[in-house]
Amino acid sequence: MKKARLLFIFSILFGSLCCCQCIPPPPQETPDTPETLIRHVSVNFLHWNDFHSANIPYKSRWGRTKGLYIGGYATLAGYIDSMRTLYPNAIVLNAGDDFQGSPISALTKGMSQILILNQVQPTVFAIGNHEFDYGMENLRKAVHAARFDIVSCNLYDSTKQSLFVQPYKIIRSNGARIGVIGMIFKDLKQSVLPDNMNELATLDPVNSIMKYVEELQDKTDLIVVLSHNGFREDSVLATQLREVDAIFGGHSHTRLHQPVRVNDILICQAGANGQFLGHLSATVDPETKSITDYQYQLIETVAGNIKSSPAVARIVDSLEATIEGEMNKVIGELKTPWVRNSRDESNIGNWIADATREYFQTDIAFHNSGGIRKGLSTGPVKVRDVWEISPFDNTIMIIQISGDQLLYLLDWRIKNPRDLLQTSGIKRIYNSQRKILIDATVNGEPIVSDKVYTIATNNYIIGHIDRFWGLNIDDITVEDTGIIGRDILVKAVAKQKVINSTTGGRLIFTTDKAGK
Repeated sequence: MKKARLLFIFSILFGSLCCCQCIPPPPQETPDTPETLIRHVSVNFLHWNDFHSANIPYKSRWGRTKGLYIGGYATLAGYIDSMRTLYPNAIVLNAGDDFQGSPISALTKGMSQILILNQVQPTVFAIGNHEFDYGMENLRKAVHAARFDIVSCNLYDSTKQSLFVQPYKIIRSNGARIGVIGMIFKDLKQSVLPDNMNELATLDPVNSIMKYVEELQDKTDLIVVLSHNGFREDSVLATQLREVDAIFGGHSHTRLHQPVRVNDILICQAGANGQFLGHLSATVDPETKSITDYQYQLIETVAGNIKSSPAVARIVDSLEATIEGEMNKVIGELKTPWVRNSRDESNIGNWIADATREYFQTDIAFHNSGGIRKGLSTGPVKVRDVWEISPFDNTIMIIQISGDQLLYLLDWRIKNPRDLLQTSGIKRIYNSQRKILIDATVNGEPIVSDKVYTIATNNYIIGHIDRFWGLNIDDITVEDTGIIGRDILVKAVAKQKVINSTTGGRLIFTTDKAGK
């Protein structure tokens, strides 16, 4: 990417920052004044989450829309604009993770998303874990540049001795006062590079939410939580809350076609990547401060079914124009589809690990399944495809480790299987019932206890070495190459030209008696 092109992107960003799907007819809305507040008030919520900078429409791969183009920010904004026409006082909520996933987000460090959201104008935005991907200083700049309200009740900033952003926002809609409390999951530090949030701590979600529920009780007619926490976690959270009426969530990319009611709290989530816009039409009783009735729809954002937003389209197109020449270059051909698998070895995981090990000439390579963000169909491979498969700027680290330590970490993995590791140069056989390592070989040879093995892996895994390997960073030798893993993959595709990836029995789960 030429330096002048990058400078042009940033000049666009900072100049701007500074300076027909069936939709039911709307119920009669009441004037937005306290005098006209009647017993039953209609309040409409529009919500989405985990957009991951999917700014350009893409083909649907499943369901009734398979093969059709869906999403893209101009399309999503068109649906929002249409709904705002029907429901002028709608509350528009974004549950976080708008950053990360596309080349333009990586190149602008998420500022592309702030620029677009400044046009979309969500009523309230909750910070997600991927907003931290480009570091704390960058996130501070993004928050400062945002022209919409950002909330989180449990992100504590040690440099200010106060919350990082405001904990909640009160919005008046059709005369009703709605309190929106933001929150993020407690184990945030386990999901971001440790250095990217050195100055922040995550406070207990339940205590934090309830603190502001009590503060809002006399100021509002309804309280909702805008949560970046995950559906299962929100379901548990709901059992511990009082006086909260709905949770609009994100993080787990869950498609809920209807809200799930837990402890009389409606839990909503709208998938990911802009494929859906959720719409909750709630009947609110201000006297009891509760939702007495509701209707819900999960609207699929099919491109062409509604007029896209011209203003958002202009922003997206202007940003993409600066990079499309480089990103749309065809560098190879895929003969078999790359298919992700977070519970077993995958052909795309094998290929990534092989390319990394070959480049650095190590004994072994590890790559976390969660770092593989999409699969790919057969056909031409573009530079853009590799950036979307591996959007993170993680650098590759070379590790020296003893055979004993290697056996220990392999055994640790079966007992702590979160984010399965894709591998090269190593074969593992596990007893899945007893959760023990039966056998492991490196390049076909048994592991020797006192031999030193070299491993190529990314700095995200090493940044969370206690979780991934169960080891202490001080007990191993680490060298950061400073080389971004994605750059290696682009070179590997261009070198191989034609790629035919398979799975080869690198990870075997068994329940036979050999595991005794």
